[in-house]
Amino acid sequence: MTAECRCAVPGCSRPAEVSDGSGLARYHCRYHVQHKSRHGSHWHTTYKASELRAYVDSANLWIKNHRQDPAYQAAYWQLEHLLAGAGPAAPATNLRGQSAEYRARVAFARLRAANIPTRRIIAIYLGVAALIEDDYGSHRTREFRIVQAAKAIHRLASGTHRKWDVWDPRTGGTRQAELHAYPRSSGHVLRKIGETLEKACDELAPAAVPEVIAMRTQHFGPHPSHRPIATAS
Repeated sequence: MTAECRCAVPGCSRPAEVSDGSGLARYHCRYHVQHKSRHGSHWHTTYKASELRAYVDSANLWIKNHRQDPAYQAAYWQLEHLLAGAGPAAPATNLRGQSAEYRARVAFARLRAANIPTRRIIAIYLGVAALIEDDYGSHRTREFRIVQAAKAIHRLASGTHRKWDVWDPRTGGTRQAELHAYPRSSGHVLRKIGETLEKACDELAPAAVPEVIAMRTQHFGPHPSHRPIATAS
């Protein structure tokens, strides 16, 4: 096995997909190809809600002070139009086999059905973009940004939950049955959701993100990846 047939992710010694016949990737193993499908990066994992919270709070504060900005108004009404025209919120159990475009549209329909405010969607997108920019150890690529934004939005209203009564032969009475189904949060559908968010916020993010980072730093301190500046003793 030659060196170039090994996975390019540092620390991984697995063979690339083309070497072991598991896929078409020439420089990455199957594990890291699947990792990128789920997270948007071959090596960086999805940010936790706790890591994102301070940036989303700062983005909400920024929005509160800039509601009349043309760029914010454009993003807001574009997403409002998208949510209104997303169609019915199909159950998660009905999404298997559907196209990524259809599944992405249903994701926005579910946000509308859950009464998620458009302002919150924009705040999450700006918060994700600000965190990736502020984190010195992040993977600053477009794909990682849109996938992380899509995953954060997807968590707001992704599952189908049903409860009903069924007959219990042991007691002769009824008991409650439950169904909890969640669509798969990976692959092409996340890219479609993220691309839609990016398109709506494209004019807003360049101006807002640096200010969101500054607000986050002012209220919560610098990101942990920022090393403290050494001072003379």
